[in-house]
Amino acid sequence: MEHKRNIVRALPYLAALIVFLIVTLFCFAPQFEGKVLSQHDILQYDGMTEDILQHREAFGEDPQWEGNMFSGMPAYLINMKYDGAVVKTLSKAFYFLGQPAALIFLAMAFFFCMLLCMKVNPWIGLIPSLAYGFSTYFFVIIGAGHMTKMMVLAFAPMLFGGVWYAYRRNMWAGAALTAFFGSLMIGANHPQITYYFLMIVAAFWISELVRAYKEKILARFAKVTGLLVLAGVLAVGSNAGMLYYIQTHSKDTIRGGSELKASSSSMEGKEGLDLEYATAWSYGKGETLNLLIPNLYGGSSEGGFSDDGEVAQALTKYGARNMATHLPAYWGPQPITSGPMYVGAVALFLAVLGLFLLRRRVTVWIVVIALLAILLAWGKNLMWFTELFYYYFPMYDKFRTVSTILVIVGWCVPLLAALTLQKLWSGEVPREKLFKGLKYTTIAVGGIALLFLLLGGTLLSFTGEGDSQMFGGQQVDDVFAAMRAERASLMRADALRSLVFVLLTAGTVLLFYRQKIKRGGFVLVLALLVTADMVPVNLRYLRRDKFVEERHNTIRPTEADKQILADKELGFRVLNMTVSPFNDATTSYFHRSVGGYHGAKLRRYQDLIERYLGKMDIGVYNMLNTKYVIVQGEDGTPEAQLNPGANGAAWFVDSVRLVDGPDAEIAALGGLDTKTVAVVDKPFASLVENVAPAADSAARIAMTEYRVNLQRYEYTAAAPGVAVFSEIYYPKGWTAYLDGVEAPYFHADYVLRAMVLPAGTHTVEFRFRAPHYELLSSLTLISSLLLLGGVAAVAGAAGYRAYKKRKDNDGQQ
Repeated sequence: MEHKRNIVRALPYLAALIVFLIVTLFCFAPQFEGKVLSQHDILQYDGMTEDILQHREAFGEDPQWEGNMFSGMPAYLINMKYDGAVVKTLSKAFYFLGQPAALIFLAMAFFFCMLLCMKVNPWIGLIPSLAYGFSTYFFVIIGAGHMTKMMVLAFAPMLFGGVWYAYRRNMWAGAALTAFFGSLMIGANHPQITYYFLMIVAAFWISELVRAYKEKILARFAKVTGLLVLAGVLAVGSNAGMLYYIQTHSKDTIRGGSELKASSSSMEGKEGLDLEYATAWSYGKGETLNLLIPNLYGGSSEGGFSDDGEVAQALTKYGARNMATHLPAYWGPQPITSGPMYVGAVALFLAVLGLFLLRRRVTVWIVVIALLAILLAWGKNLMWFTELFYYYFPMYDKFRTVSTILVIVGWCVPLLAALTLQKLWSGEVPREKLFKGLKYTTIAVGGIALLFLLLGGTLLSFTGEGDSQMFGGQQVDDVFAAMRAERASLMRADALRSLVFVLLTAGTVLLFYRQKIKRGGFVLVLALLVTADMVPVNLRYLRRDKFVEERHNTIRPTEADKQILADKELGFRVLNMTVSPFNDATTSYFHRSVGGYHGAKLRRYQDLIERYLGKMDIGVYNMLNTKYVIVQGEDGTPEAQLNPGANGAAWFVDSVRLVDGPDAEIAALGGLDTKTVAVVDKPFASLVENVAPAADSAARIAMTEYRVNLQRYEYTAAAPGVAVFSEIYYPKGWTAYLDGVEAPYFHADYVLRAMVLPAGTHTVEFRFRAPHYELLSSLTLISSLLLLGGVAAVAGAAGYRAYKKRKDNDGQQ
């Protein structure tokens, strides 16, 4: 009998997991057929990391430096092993389904677990968990390859679940959950998403403070808060190495602000991303309604028009019918987008209904943080508000693509939907209150969909800012008219489908309240509605044809690459003009590239790109030892061209030009013969003032060994001189040695290294080692073990209590 009762109790939990598994298998069926997802950012990541992976395999050590991208940069934010990160290592067990399918499954499962922490009935919890995992944004970012972002979004619900559990139920268990999932989120290494979910936690904390004050339980509130702070410390400590290097390194990247006065922000000494850059991807105010109507603004910049629609027909007379599916259906204010932040008409209806059915103290903090996220997502479209946070809110200026903050809304909507369904499930809603709520919610949510269905064609322009630049400025007004017409059709079709789902959801709630359908039917119908609502939209942006055979998803060398790889000279670099060189890392897969792709490149290097490299200043390319340029050949295939003016891996200069400050240093590079003159800032004057470099035709210096984290040079000189090395200056890890003895080196030519070298024949060596690595690894390991020990102790105590309770019950029978 007891065995049967246990099976019945376990049934809703098992059913939820089985449903999550089935829908995941359906959405990612090609993955389980052996195919892989062709993802832009994953290919870029392959290019970024190949250099690092090859070094690990060849030398059995982590280089901690990336030598093939942007002429060299720390690997801290690319791919670095952090010894002692035990929790992060254990997290790999969660991905048993394989990525990316596992991430959607985990998002659903952990949202479900969060709702269980909040005492939501497991049958009810199934529905909003589907809605959260089916968030269209998740499928969009998976398609783009933003896997670390998706990892954090999958773990995030349980961070909140732990915090809620600590304040409302068991503080020890809640703290353990908070520490464990906080560690997983930090370890996934997407600080921006972690930051946004900490904003959610902060909003809830304020709500709990108010509740504690009203209920006179401030002492317990303080105790729980202290325990959660300790949990946070362990979560941070278990990722100490990674966080330390992110924090110290970020100051030297584009997220740390420029040293140039001409590039500084309006606030003196302001660090962080440039405001214009940070807000480039800002959600339009009207565009926010695609939370309800996915194709309100066209959906995606990566196509969206039909191959037999109005645009295709208009292009036929120009012989370009096939172009239709490649033209952007998206016409909103963002530069480009891969898809909307659609949260589902069903979930949004239930969330809004909750505002009428739930107590205000339950919903107010959720509504406030959701509205705050929407306002901040508008970015430059509500600049005065954005500037308040950019200038005065800690760390907010470190993050770009402000529209990403809508992930908060994507979490709040299914949470409100869950609380609404729990209220309905309990049968505690008075008849009048429910009918009033259903009426106003249907009018509000359904009314918006109906408005755009009937009048959207006159309310919206359906003209994108970039439309006029298409077709090389040719007069193709009939094509533009067709684009507007087809965009309007896409909008109306989605407005109609959202209206239908709103009405079906309202009808289902009404039938359940009137007991026309039972609880099982209520759950089944709503689960089917959520799935039918979300899955077809999601598969627009994660189409089956995006999955390819694994052999087609690799970076393959061109004939130009093969020609360059045949050159065994050490230390030279490559500029690839067949791609966008400073927004593409595929070149780095094979070569030491002057370009690359990364959101946190070194600030000084970005200054160099903006001032010189983007304008093809040959002197600056020469000092970076750019020996080959890949261009498009006459037959359309990549072709390698030799640059005979490249300075080489290192060289002695004839003279040193001292300047005062970074602005003067970078300005001096313009038109400079970098082979003969070195530009040095005054702080390093003491290192060069006692040497008088001069032309010496007999002096020779050459690179004799190159590894990612080690460069060795042999030189011969008749007199002391100044040598410039075509390697990036980064003193927080690079150490110079002369004949095996540590020696000083300094900044030259804004981004390079230089040394004063004595006469004679000597060996110069540079080695890279991340500072304090052993200490931080020990701290990471100790914190990880304390965290896991705490989790084990709490789990053991809970297990013992359950065992004792069951034993006591058996004894009474």
